[in-house]
Amino acid sequence: MTIDSYPVGFLVLIPGCVAASLVGLALVRRSLHRHDLKAIQDVASYLYAVVGTLYAVILGLIVVDSMSKFSEARLTVESESNAISDIALFASQLPGDTSRRVRSIIAAYVKSATEREWPLMASGRTSPEARALAVDLSRAVLSFEPKSERESAIFDAQLGSVTQFWNSRRTRLLIASQRGLPSLEWIVLIAGGVITVGFTYFFKLDDFRLQLAITAMLSAVIALNLYLILMFGSPFSGDVKIDPDGFSLTRYILDEVPEN
Repeated sequence: MTIDSYPVGFLVLIPGCVAASLVGLALVRRSLHRHDLKAIQDVASYLYAVVGTLYAVILGLIVVDSMSKFSEARLTVESESNAISDIALFASQLPGDTSRRVRSIIAAYVKSATEREWPLMASGRTSPEARALAVDLSRAVLSFEPKSERESAIFDAQLGSVTQFWNSRRTRLLIASQRGLPSLEWIVLIAGGVITVGFTYFFKLDDFRLQLAITAMLSAVIALNLYLILMFGSPFSGDVKIDPDGFSLTRYILDEVPEN
């Protein structure tokens, strides 16, 4: 079970953060007397407004960036699957030998990419077999020599689809190789969260149970946002990941659209 999974997040990480924040509150309340907290409460309130605002801005920007990266990866996969589907569809209109060769390479590539390369991307790796098949596909398309205007039009369309296919594949692998956030960003996020929650310890409510509830809710909100970054930061791993479902259209074309 990986760290970016639902059980780990909702049963370990988030409850652990909340429990740690409550333990910290209890320790501070035991070590500081009531008059000590009263003396620093006014100053702490102004500082907390500054710290809370700065941390909220940083946290919000990184959450948006992680979700944007996830959306970009999804669109890239759709673009790749659409491009290879177009190549397969156009290949069905080419002469027999060329059509069979291109379609057989596409079938092999789709199988290799979805069954072998996709699991490897969870750890930032790629499949040499899938790359070799992608190269073979490009060579097969480029080696065709059109002999009529109709074939020239199909060839031009295939060139555009091959270019889109290669660009999308390269972007997909680049995103997969950049797993999660840099360590520095995690350090800033975690340290900022600890400081933000820690500032609540310097406010004293007469009802200690109410202060426990407020601190727990604040730490839970921060932990949920951190978990959101963790889940969406790596688009090809964990329980929230992009699957190669779009390639099913390519399989449909290969199975249902007859060769010319």
